[in-house]
Amino acid sequence: MATLRASWAAAKFRLRGSLLVSGRHWPCLAPAGRGRAFSTNKEEPGKAIDFGDSRAAFQSKSTFELLRAWSVFQTCAIPFVVRNCDTLYNMGVRILGPTFVHGVLRRTMFGHFCAGETVAEIQPRMAQLQELGVGGILDYAAEAKDGELPEIENVDKDHEEETMGAPRSARLYDYKGEKMCDANAEIFKDAVRNVREATPDGFAAIKLSGLGDPRLLERMSTCLVEMARLFEKLADPDSSAQGGVQKPNNLINRDVKLDYDTFKKSWTRFFAVESEEELRAAFLEIDTLHDDLIMYHEWSTSLKLSEINTLVRTCRHQGPLYRAALDAEEVQLYHNMIARVKGILSLAQELKVRVMIDAEWCDIQPAIDHIVLFQQREFNVNVDHPLVFNTYQTYLKGMNTKVLRDIERSEREGWKFGAKVVRGAYMVSEREKAEKRGVESPICENYEETQENFHNAIDMILGRPDTEILVATHNRESVERTLQKMAELDVEPGRVGFGQLLGMADHLTFTLGQHGYRAYKYVPYGPIDEVVPYLIRRTQENSSILGSPGVQEERHMIGREVRRRVLRF
Repeated sequence: MATLRASWAAAKFRLRGSLLVSGRHWPCLAPAGRGRAFSTNKEEPGKAIDFGDSRAAFQSKSTFELLRAWSVFQTCAIPFVVRNCDTLYNMGVRILGPTFVHGVLRRTMFGHFCAGETVAEIQPRMAQLQELGVGGILDYAAEAKDGELPEIENVDKDHEEETMGAPRSARLYDYKGEKMCDANAEIFKDAVRNVREATPDGFAAIKLSGLGDPRLLERMSTCLVEMARLFEKLADPDSSAQGGVQKPNNLINRDVKLDYDTFKKSWTRFFAVESEEELRAAFLEIDTLHDDLIMYHEWSTSLKLSEINTLVRTCRHQGPLYRAALDAEEVQLYHNMIARVKGILSLAQELKVRVMIDAEWCDIQPAIDHIVLFQQREFNVNVDHPLVFNTYQTYLKGMNTKVLRDIERSEREGWKFGAKVVRGAYMVSEREKAEKRGVESPICENYEETQENFHNAIDMILGRPDTEILVATHNRESVERTLQKMAELDVEPGRVGFGQLLGMADHLTFTLGQHGYRAYKYVPYGPIDEVVPYLIRRTQENSSILGSPGVQEERHMIGREVRRRVLRF
């Protein structure tokens, strides 16, 4: 049996050293330095902006574009069309042919929600947005082709059910081998280059489930969550963490402190120990502050995920942590994925392009957060503006605690905190999964609780210096509230961005851009035959949003502006 000392030494966290590239720093991104998209001028701080002025909001739109938008919103509000749009598309292609069907889509749905098929096509659209004070968040919405890639076993049915919780994005990935992941990495690099060419003040959106096996991310997440549960159990042996209904990841108590006597008593319950000297040495290695206490941030940065396997060999019981430890093959796949991520971010650093890491479903999100954290530690240091932005979904319970913990970690470690804050999607499917598993749902109980989380997270970030935030929302009330909070706290507009999907909430995006705030459109692009599945999914996923009061307000504003233009003749 390996000694505790050997086990723990092997499990010490060296990712910081292995992931950091010594001496590599990139110049200031200076988002306010180009174009109008990132003006930091306040005309009158605290003055209310009129988002209901349809003439001002849609002055850049032609009458055809307004009629198309109105028609798209009307069509997407028809339940039969939304439920059966994939069937209708396939039938149309079969009967009328792809040339005709795609020609129609180019002038309707595709033209409304996407910027184009190639970099050359999207550049005029991006230039138009830039002139209106709006930046772009580019997302290549087509997947790499797998024509000559080796066939491997498909994701099993049970796993497919579990991946239904993925939030909206331009992609859903199935794992098709390492070569496919390499191909996806090249697509992401192209997206970074395209941001530099088409909207240099914008972002590239990256989805980590395209760079590695989602099942690996799920096992990594289980391992990370179980290590957090272990810390809670070690620090508070009598806590509810010892049994009962399993709490969601973000509700695990990470604020407890672990002294040596408690560590000794608890550790020997879970792991075999050869001597107290080994136990004491392990404690001192984790206690990096040398204050005879282990805090969670010390615990979480003292263990190397790829070497937990060595540690769990001394487990007295084979529980979830034991079963989730990565084997040698999985460790190699993990390193491959990290290499792809670093390759993309290194290119982004070189081109001075910011990267936004998308949030995904709950089963894999802890692994994504873990990877993003270590990239932020490398790429967000010695800069004026963060390069890497993580995404926080506030429909998750305990998210405000996580936001605060990450901000404090960035302040303690000396890197720039960058965040996109969203409400989230797929509440129903995540709740159904939790009920099926017999665990507490990670999702807030109602919309009001989510709304409170969303606003509190924004307030928390605005209230801390050296942070940047992208507020991703189509909710007018949330935008107005954020603007008011910025005025109250005297927050520079250069620290805050607002993002909406291309083709939606134009009255928010363009009005913000006209008033000098950092406004963005989330811009999908790619070959139409490969993007159509994304458009279908976007329509189905946004069915509830497309019927919301906000979209109804926008539809009414569009109708009012069209009538104004027509009646003046």
